[in-house]
Amino acid sequence: MILSFTNGKGGTGKSTLGTYTAEYLYRHGAKVLIIDVDPNCSISEIYGFILKDENSKELLTGREVKPYRKKATDINYIDIIPSDLDLSMLSNITDIQLRRQIQKQGFNNVYDYIIIDPPGAWNAQTRNAVFAADTVIVCGKCSPLDYKATVKYMELLESCGLESEVFVVCNAYNKRRDPDNTLQKYIDTFGDFLVMPPLPEVNSLQRIASNPDYKINKTVQNRFSDFIAAITNKQWE
Repeated sequence: MILSFTNGKGGTGKSTLGTYTAEYLYRHGAKVLIIDVDPNCSISEIYGFILKDENSKELLTGREVKPYRKKATDINYIDIIPSDLDLSMLSNITDIQLRRQIQKQGFNNVYDYIIIDPPGAWNAQTRNAVFAADTVIVCGKCSPLDYKATVKYMELLESCGLESEVFVVCNAYNKRRDPDNTLQKYIDTFGDFLVMPPLPEVNSLQRIASNPDYKINKTVQNRFSDFIAAITNKQWE
């Protein structure tokens, strides 16, 4: 299953939620591959793989790439294909190049889940991430600006005629810090596309985004279980 966390605006929490999801799936026995196609290298830096020869620029130009292994047990692991600072120079690739390379190199046969982290802009790298995905997760924090960006981005995705499943997630929600009642706007606008309940604002997410080995306690995991179940279409123990 290929999951892409995306939005046309930066700072919406897509890399953070991608990291959390990768760690959750790994800790529940899954084999996970992360593909970073953001030239900012955010999730690559989180996992400590930057300025590497094997990277997503090589992948998108058709070269065979061997992922780096971050952590493993006897049955499950997290691998990553990091990004490259020069990735933004690839502006003439087709929108389905990433999907082709995933299939060609057999990644979909090796991994239970492939998580793609694109930039916060609608460019060649983001289009590749979106068109490669089985499920697209549009991330927006609970703020008026992120809500507006999410509305525009969903309109753009609708015009693409995607066959993949699309979800919207309102994250970093804090009822006391929502004077404009932005959550209700998400609910009214996106309806069944919206994953409910909203993801709460918790320090654990910021900690895991700076240290993926950070151990998230069971209470926090339980608060996010509906989100993981929705985007993977699977209930987790």
